[in-house]
Amino acid sequence: MATTFESAARLDADTRLQDLNLIDFQVDEETPCENVVRRLEDDPSLCGVVVTRNGSLQGMMTRRSILEWMLSRPYGLDVFLKRPISSMVEFHQRDFIHLPGGCTVVEAAALAFQRPEETIYDPVVVQIAEGDYRLLDVPVLLVAQAEVHLATQRKLQEQQERMQSVLVALQMEKNRSQQYARDLERQKAEILSKNLALEEERRAAQERSEQLAALNQRLIEIGAVLSQKGKSAFQATFAGVEAVRRMTETISLSSQELSQEVREINTITDLIVEVAGHIRLLSFNAAVEANRSGSFGQGFTVIAQEIRKLAGRTTEASSRIRGIAERIQRKSTDTVSSAENSRQVVQTLTEKAQNASEALGMLEALLVNMNMEDPNASS
Repeated sequence: MATTFESAARLDADTRLQDLNLIDFQVDEETPCENVVRRLEDDPSLCGVVVTRNGSLQGMMTRRSILEWMLSRPYGLDVFLKRPISSMVEFHQRDFIHLPGGCTVVEAAALAFQRPEETIYDPVVVQIAEGDYRLLDVPVLLVAQAEVHLATQRKLQEQQERMQSVLVALQMEKNRSQQYARDLERQKAEILSKNLALEEERRAAQERSEQLAALNQRLIEIGAVLSQKGKSAFQATFAGVEAVRRMTETISLSSQELSQEVREINTITDLIVEVAGHIRLLSFNAAVEANRSGSFGQGFTVIAQEIRKLAGRTTEASSRIRGIAERIQRKSTDTVSSAENSRQVVQTLTEKAQNASEALGMLEALLVNMNMEDPNASS
């Protein structure tokens, strides 16, 4: 009887012979031919029989060869019907293909269809295991080959479709890669441009840093010169201002002393005026007495007149001295006022000079700190 295996619709290029519909008709060599013929007559699906001896393959007889050979020959049935099947194998042995169950359908078809024309449709013996042999009918092999071919075509078509999808995806990826490459080139150009700009800025910054370092060094040198010259100038200024202050104080003191002297002159002038008044009075009294004395008083009158003249000149001199004293007093007052103003100016100059000296000291300290903080200052 035939054994049914998996459907041929599921066949592919890796399908093995053991996966096909194989015919399980294996007999021992001592089996009577009558039993074999009766089995063949009862089951038209049997394409032949496998003859073994103690599990070893001895031969294979096709259905057609058994029936035609026995029925077409005279006394064929009478001669072989009661004899074992091995006698028929000995008289009618033909070459057959013996393949393992793991052989693929493609390989089996290639070997089967390379046989001579008279044996090309003989079944193929398939060994499933040790001592287990089956028969593969050629039509089944043809159908299996066709199914494998169709499956292969479908698989190839699927692979082509997948390949087409892959090619489309690859083309899209290629396009994206090209776009990405263009973007990279553009970004590379932009980065290069930025690097050039940064390099230019770095060089400019380096130049500015060098210029600033040179300027800082120059400022330090100028600051040192200013500090030295400024200190000398401020010392000279302080000395000059101090001399002016002392001179102003001396002038102010001299003016005060002069004012005291002028006041004494005014006192003396007042005394002279008073004496001149007394002299004038005495001269007047002398003239009166001279008129009373007559001729004797002529000489005395002359003396009185001279005394009057002297008193007039004394009064005039006193007036002139008073005018001079007043002018001296005014000059002295102006001098004292100027001295006071000079003293205030000197005080202001002193304060400004001190502030300038402090500012110069702060500038010198700032320049020193800048020189310490700037790493390029020492280069």
